[in-house]
Amino acid sequence: MYQIEVKRFLVEHIFPTADGWNVTIDVDAMEMGLGNQNPQEKRDAAAVCDAWLRANNVTIGAHALHGRIDLAAERRGQHYLIEVEGDSSRQKEQAFYSAIGQALLLMTAEPNHTTYGVAVPDSPQWQYQIDKLPAYVRGLLRMNLYLVRPDGVRTITFAPQIDVA
Repeated sequence: MYQIEVKRFLVEHIFPTADGWNVTIDVDAMEMGLGNQNPQEKRDAAAVCDAWLRANNVTIGAHALHGRIDLAAERRGQHYLIEVEGDSSRQKEQAFYSAIGQALLLMTAEPNHTTYGVAVPDSPQWQYQIDKLPAYVRGLLRMNLYLVRPDGVRTITFAPQIDVA
């Protein structure tokens, strides 16, 4: 599952704009499959996701306050800042560590108003990476982990686990 697909399914299943979520997603050229090194399949999937996101009133671009965050969602005082990884030629371990590092750099002095997270495709390889991050650390950081698939999202929270399908 490509990165833009992970973003789209997060919006669809966790942060639907129809439920009052204001969502901003940053999408770069690589995610859109631009460039000769990307397969047509990636460009096609990206075009479908981009159209879906725009049709569902998701703002595409840098967030006004947080900059180039992969996904920022806000509703009634709830704020979520999420770094997203997708399947690529990059090693999953390095991609996951990079996403955690990016999420750490977003953290502010007001943790009671913001939940941070990392989202990845729901597969055994990504689950293996997620299992490396201790629940104790997730709790200290107020960090959720999201395992995303087209038909739902498994959320591993810094509190008890929630399944949304």
